[in-house]
Amino acid sequence: MVPLFIGDTAGQPDRIGSCVLVRLDSDFFAFTAAHVVRDAGSALLLAPSEGRGGKLLPLPRCTAQLNFSGMDNDLDVGVLILPVHQLGPFQHHVFLSSAETDQDDRPDDHGLTSFYFVLGYSASRTQVKVSKAKRHIHQQSFHCSTYHVVAAEYLQQQMSQADHILLDFDHQEIVIGGRRVNPPKLHGVSGGGIFHISKETNLGPLVAIATQNRRSSRLIVATRIKHFLAMVRELKATSRPGSV
Repeated sequence: MVPLFIGDTAGQPDRIGSCVLVRLDSDFFAFTAAHVVRDAGSALLLAPSEGRGGKLLPLPRCTAQLNFSGMDNDLDVGVLILPVHQLGPFQHHVFLSSAETDQDDRPDDHGLTSFYFVLGYSASRTQVKVSKAKRHIHQQSFHCSTYHVVAAEYLQQQMSQADHILLDFDHQEIVIGGRRVNPPKLHGVSGGGIFHISKETNLGPLVAIATQNRRSSRLIVATRIKHFLAMVRELKATSRPGSV
């Protein structure tokens, strides 16, 4: 999981979103929300060289594939195709493998044996420290454990359960370390990962990419990972061997 930046009008880094690094076979990708890439426009995308911090470096020249209409119920799928031999700031980052993504689009769990873990990087200024001279940043991650909502909530929100995951997120009821806390605004968490975690093993695959926080409805909206994997398969089918 990596925060994404662009340079603002003064040439200083400005947080715009998050992304998840995934390796499928011998190809490297960054999954994010399509609106994150769209909002960046022609600006140069930047990312830290080490984990959640380090020196900000430009992303390598990469191709972006987007599925985004701007509608509230949009899939909002963004896939950055990273060059194998020039990963830039991602060179020393960990990439999730195929086994760590939900390849089979398994059913949602409404029981007590698992939970959903949200991980991304808020764009709130309280969550990041920037050394302007060295272009070095230290970014605090946002994470929370939550649960899947009932089917009726999908109908109320006019969202397809086959395409999206809706998770409960009441910003007034967030508890970390046994204490109720006031979380940062979730702007910037778009493009972050949603993991389905077993309580028994404390492990679980990436199942979706966060795209919205519907604050008034107390929900986090995410696009199921199957749509990102489908885009990758389509790219592989239409590209020259070894070019993706």
